[in-house]
Amino acid sequence: MNALAIDLGTTAAKVCVVAVDGSILGTGIEALETVFGPGQSAEQDPELVWQAVLSAAREALADAGSAATNAVRVVCATSQWSSIIPVDRSGLPVGPMFVWLDRRGESYTRAIGQTEGALELWTEVHGLHPSTSLSHVLHAQIDRPEIHDRTYAYLEPADYLNVRFCGRVAATGCTAMPLSLTDNRTLGHSTWSDELIARSGVDGSKLPPLVDSLSTLGRVLPTVASELGLRLDTVVVSGANDSVAAAIGTNALAPGHGTVVMGTTGVLTAHHPTRVVDADKFIVTMPSALSDRYYVMAEAGLGGKVLETLLDGVLDTGGFERLAETVANVPIGSEGVLFLPWLLGSMAPKIDGRHRGAFLGISMGTTRAHMLRASLEGISMQMRWLLDEVASTLATPFETVRFAGGGAQSDVWAQTMADVLGRSVEQVDSPRHANARGAGLLGLLSVGEIGVDALAASVPIRCRFEPDPAHRELFNERLDIYRDLHDRLAEPVKRLISRQ
Repeated sequence: MNALAIDLGTTAAKVCVVAVDGSILGTGIEALETVFGPGQSAEQDPELVWQAVLSAAREALADAGSAATNAVRVVCATSQWSSIIPVDRSGLPVGPMFVWLDRRGESYTRAIGQTEGALELWTEVHGLHPSTSLSHVLHAQIDRPEIHDRTYAYLEPADYLNVRFCGRVAATGCTAMPLSLTDNRTLGHSTWSDELIARSGVDGSKLPPLVDSLSTLGRVLPTVASELGLRLDTVVVSGANDSVAAAIGTNALAPGHGTVVMGTTGVLTAHHPTRVVDADKFIVTMPSALSDRYYVMAEAGLGGKVLETLLDGVLDTGGFERLAETVANVPIGSEGVLFLPWLLGSMAPKIDGRHRGAFLGISMGTTRAHMLRASLEGISMQMRWLLDEVASTLATPFETVRFAGGGAQSDVWAQTMADVLGRSVEQVDSPRHANARGAGLLGLLSVGEIGVDALAASVPIRCRFEPDPAHRELFNERLDIYRDLHDRLAEPVKRLISRQ
């Protein structure tokens, strides 16, 4: 049996055919466009997103071949989260996808947080303070009544894909987490919180029904099955957000097992047996797709997208493929050049939207190659800061860290990550498809084709990178400087950007 696994990111829809041993039999990818507009809006067209998923799926199935396609029996989707799509009863979109970058509606969630006892209530019941997806819903409800009136349910992207595949509107405690309206105090049994809904002012009738994680939602719609060449008995399961899928796809399942995922954002994903909340650091445990454990939610902000932005618009050093060649003659530490990667503000472990990116320590001898190595080190330093804080918060050491996502395709970045983290780094095989592998394995797990104990054997490691002890003191000192600059520069940077 095989799974058709969908990994819907911010910049691309990636689809893989995944076998029971975790091997990737076929792949497909289609780019996605985000439209930025006034009021810090960021939208995608949900119909174009769906068509991109179908196109990537056709490509993946063709790449896998007819025998592998005929063996597909389950579809499972994962996606980026904190993005909202309003849909009608049949699952068709009635408005744009409000992408996680969209800041409209934040004034409403800030106002909620300023009411007496609100933050304490959200921390106790849900774990997160009122956040981005809730802002999107309130924006639609208050500012876009023409959308709200037509909406049957507000869905996260993974749940939107499910309804397009099988026609059933549903969410789970894992996928609904970003809405900040579920009661997560009982492991494996999240429910909508009437108290949080009432305090938020959200129209609770527009929230999707909650089902258990790894539920079978139904069979693939005949029209979709025909278009993709799937069997009519292929089922769709409820899936998970991309942090959980990445943990599954890299075997970050037991305490102390963690993965740095370097995609559009930089994320540390792990699992933990008990509920831990430090909302001030944006380090919390949330319901996993695996009902007997929590996953650790710790997102550092933009990651691989920072490097992409620099390569495309600033450094012009030959692109991602020439990273190793470009930085080969630049010593570790970039000869004193330090990069701060907070292009859209900083997130975990210290949220501050005032920040923007910067290069420091540039001298007459600085070259683009120095700046490129400093970029790799600076983005990795944010993950070091986050990893150290998560280890302290959970009282769990992370002695070895796995590395996945598009950024993990680079050996030089993997070695840089090991040196900066001061830990062994295991680069997973096909790192760009770790999320999709995780979604595929979740799908196969949900239909009983594999068990949780078999997941570890389904995650091959391509290479292990060891930190050079000679650089430990350098990066320990850099971390102190990095955190100090975070405290000192936020207000001056705010004054700069307020003039824009």
